[in-house]
Amino acid sequence: MAFFRLVPNLTIMAPKDFKEFEDMLESAVNLKRPVVIRYPRGGEDTKIKFQKHDKIKLGKAEIIKEGKEISIIAIGKTVARAMEVSNMLEKNKISTEVINARFLKPLDKEIIKNSINKTKFVITIEDGTIINGLGTAIKELIVNEKIKEVEIKSYAYPDEFIKHGEVSELEKIYHQDSKSIYEEIVKMKKKNKKIERRK
Repeated sequence: MAFFRLVPNLTIMAPKDFKEFEDMLESAVNLKRPVVIRYPRGGEDTKIKFQKHDKIKLGKAEIIKEGKEISIIAIGKTVARAMEVSNMLEKNKISTEVINARFLKPLDKEIIKNSINKTKFVITIEDGTIINGLGTAIKELIVNEKIKEVEIKSYAYPDEFIKHGEVSELEKIYHQDSKSIYEEIVKMKKKNKKIERRK
């Protein structure tokens, strides 16, 4: 997806599950313009089942869950992982907002910007490279919209040749699994509280 993001006038989508994949295929046919739909290796995450599927609208993200402290923005199969992380954080009394970006291009600037302005703490999760993907798009949005005092952490694969192996194994090796992400966010939140106390 990061590679295709460079191409002008191209629509780039990634579904959270198989139902959304079907909806995106139908939407792509009706758009009558060049479209890339990225479906993930390893199929659908079986731990999280989504009951709600908003209608696909060009460049429109989906708010899966509303929250106040952290904005978790994910795309494709990592939306399920974002929900897992969110559920773990909620048990730790940390309120999270989960957004299914759906579109890498065009990005839903309005929904994402409103969420960032509310929480000022952003986590992006994607099943791709750290360069030019969702994390990069969100960082560009923050800079272009001049949103200040925002902490952001992007979870994606590093800019290197990735090892071969089972998807679940690779996620653990590169700290992209739910547990690793959750533990790092908790550390970041604790660090923030210490800084606030010093002020």
